[in-house]
Amino acid sequence: MIKKTLMLSLGAGVQSTTLALLAIHGEIEKPEHAIFADTGWEPENVYTHLTWLTPIMQNAGIKVHVVTAGNIRDDTLTPGRFASMPFHMKHENGDTGLGRRQCTNEYKIQPILRKQRELIGVGYRQRWKPEHGEIINQMGISVDEIQRAKDNRTKYITNAFPLLDLRMKRTDCLAWLEKHGYSAPRSACIGCPYHSDHEWRQIKENPKEWADVVQFDKALRTKTTKKNSVLYLHKSCKPLDEVDLQTEEDKGQGTLFDNECQGMCGL
Repeated sequence: MIKKTLMLSLGAGVQSTTLALLAIHGEIEKPEHAIFADTGWEPENVYTHLTWLTPIMQNAGIKVHVVTAGNIRDDTLTPGRFASMPFHMKHENGDTGLGRRQCTNEYKIQPILRKQRELIGVGYRQRWKPEHGEIINQMGISVDEIQRAKDNRTKYITNAFPLLDLRMKRTDCLAWLEKHGYSAPRSACIGCPYHSDHEWRQIKENPKEWADVVQFDKALRTKTTKKNSVLYLHKSCKPLDEVDLQTEEDKGQGTLFDNECQGMCGL
């Protein structure tokens, strides 16, 4: 019988933290290993959260491993080196577009896969054999992002989605964490081009991170592309420090509930 090793892909965000703590509370099967792929450019609160969570997991018998493929920020700005982040692009004809997203594979999936292979004894460039065993890869994907739930491309790894089995949405995860006295941050690179304005505002509340990401955004304009497109972090294709990140309320437009609506429309 082929041995199966349970491992958690740990992003240290809401969903994967919920999975780790559900396992510790005995509500789902406990993984033997948890692997955090560090892009080198995670928010400060993610690193702080990981530092808090790691001993809790290790004391529960879950071995925590931190792996990295390098610093995505530095790699992107290195001359001749281009980390494939999905930057917003303004082309010469004025049209806009979005670059290819390969950073997740390069800085998250592949480092985790290398560690998973190592943990079951598959050496560098060595072929997998049945005696190495198989991997059950737990992933923190909730019902509201079910489109992300896909089979693993590696034949001896099976992706598992306990939150889907439990029919838990992200809000359910937050509620479970709060009920048990926990919390967790959102996990994403500081300079992720997929950030919403709400997320950019949150980053702006940390002066150090905001200064860092504004400087990075400006440096993008020195990068050249095959089609001479200009790169930006924000979807507006404007310099980040020139984007109006105010909410409608901040702009004085108010909300429906500031008027005479009794808030019963959705009931």
